[in-house]
Amino acid sequence: MLFSRFGVFAAALTLGGALVSVPVQAQSKLGEVSVSVVPSTSAVVLYVARDKGYFAKEGLDVKITEFASGAESERAMASGAVDMGGGGLGTTLIMANQGIKAKNVALFQSKSIFTLVASNKLDVKPGDLKALRGKNIGISSPGSLTDLFLRIALRDAGLDPDRDVTIIATGGLNAHLPALQAGRIDAQMTWEPATVTITKGEKAGKILLDLRTNDVPASLNLLGSSLQATDKWLAAPGNLEKAKAAARAIVAARKAIAADPNVMIEPLHKIFPKLSNDLLKDIASVEAASYTGTITKEAVDHMNKVYRAAGITKTDVTYEDVVDPRLAAEWK
Repeated sequence: MLFSRFGVFAAALTLGGALVSVPVQAQSKLGEVSVSVVPSTSAVVLYVARDKGYFAKEGLDVKITEFASGAESERAMASGAVDMGGGGLGTTLIMANQGIKAKNVALFQSKSIFTLVASNKLDVKPGDLKALRGKNIGISSPGSLTDLFLRIALRDAGLDPDRDVTIIATGGLNAHLPALQAGRIDAQMTWEPATVTITKGEKAGKILLDLRTNDVPASLNLLGSSLQATDKWLAAPGNLEKAKAAARAIVAARKAIAADPNVMIEPLHKIFPKLSNDLLKDIASVEAASYTGTITKEAVDHMNKVYRAAGITKTDVTYEDVVDPRLAAEWK
């Protein structure tokens, strides 16, 4: 199967809602391009590129199709149901191991989106994962990225994930806060908007480990999400130029976000309509920093090492397997 139990975003980013097509009004000279995405903080750069006219400036008429989970979004791209897809960069390594060739068109975020949040009832200081010994820790589901990253973090702290703690599957994003409040778990591996809701909105917890920052173990310092396309689609007439144009638009949108995090507020409000403006600004202030950096050979080699050690992949892939130099030339 295309997506193993560790498929990027497969279980970790299950968000409610049906498939939605977002119309785009811009006229183009390169033609229409369809892009699959999960409406989340990782996808903000796509909406910025569309709404601020960066795609239109490059001559692209982009149709964004929203999916309820990352697995669905990635599958749509791999099957050819859409032209390109937004998702975890590691998916291209997983697909390469499964014989499916795809390239990263452009990087979205250089960091992961996950945080480990501890209940305020737990007497623990930020970064002190050893204090979780004997505690109950929530993940979305077994085999999800929340499960994977939690296990890596615990091992780095000298804890055995299967003996020293009890890992509990709490379910989707909306279940994380109630599980903490009910005392079912002492900590939860989660992501936005649950992170800011738990820590700032409801004041029910505190961040113990934030993978969006540089203050993480080397094994968890992994590239985040990207825009991807299969080699088959890129090889079709005219599609490489479309991908180059999309890469330039994404780079422009990333620069805009890095320069002014408030650029994220409007698309974040559309994605998380129930959050206050203050909480949206909090998300933007933290996540904007990850809209820098690029996909390097060293980063791919590091991801190979981590994924093999975790059993996600069996074989290393080369930088050239997942990066086309003709696209990389547009990342300036």
